[in-house]
Amino acid sequence: MKVFVISLQSSLDRRATVVEQMGRAGVGFEFFDALSGALGHEVFFSRYDEHEYLLNCGRPAVPGEIGCYASHRALWQRCVDLNEPIIIMEDDFSLDPRFSEAVQLVGDIIGDYGYLRLQVETRARKRDVRAYGDFMVHHYTKVPHSMMCYALVPDVAMRLLERSVVLDAPVDVMLKKNWEYGVRLHGLSPYTVSDYDGGHHSTIPGRVKYRKPWRVSLQRAVRKVSWMVRAYWFNRHRAPARSAVSGVAPE
Repeated sequence: MKVFVISLQSSLDRRATVVEQMGRAGVGFEFFDALSGALGHEVFFSRYDEHEYLLNCGRPAVPGEIGCYASHRALWQRCVDLNEPIIIMEDDFSLDPRFSEAVQLVGDIIGDYGYLRLQVETRARKRDVRAYGDFMVHHYTKVPHSMMCYALVPDVAMRLLERSVVLDAPVDVMLKKNWEYGVRLHGLSPYTVSDYDGGHHSTIPGRVKYRKPWRVSLQRAVRKVSWMVRAYWFNRHRAPARSAVSGVAPE
């Protein structure tokens, strides 16, 4: 499988760390130069719905988030253009010694699941689906935040592209609402990718506390309840035993 690592061209320290870790793991990869949100949302999205962004995130979008989202979208398009599964990573990772083993397994089974997360999570809810030796594929009934490392197939990439034409949330918040694009999301544990603890700082500045109007706060509270209900029914009951996305295995 092709592996792409999203990274700013100016992030020389991060890139050096990526090269060192991936070399030690024996996994080939290609840097994808992160896109700049400073160019404006209109360069990458059909429009920006700020009200929806406030409801989905609690504050307006910042340029770094726009660039991050646009970078993932560009790689979804690459996946579609290549017509083959790929792995997408962000450059602030730390690799477990079994990462190369996980990558090899993902290459063998990604067609059966459509989307597989390799990154640690702490607040997800999940159900075990199938064991592959010491590894376990699970289905998320509550999708976790962050998109540091995941694999996907072209059909899923196309669904994400179609859902994300309008910028109305950060990329990982959009992904969490998988009932909107109709894809069950899976993970592979033990997770082999975690946050880098070597002192790298976020390359998305400006994400500060935002004082919301009380009407927005109330709408957000109502929306969160709606999300919980919709996620529960989609991920536990209404998601089909075999997804319309080609190759997703029954559970």
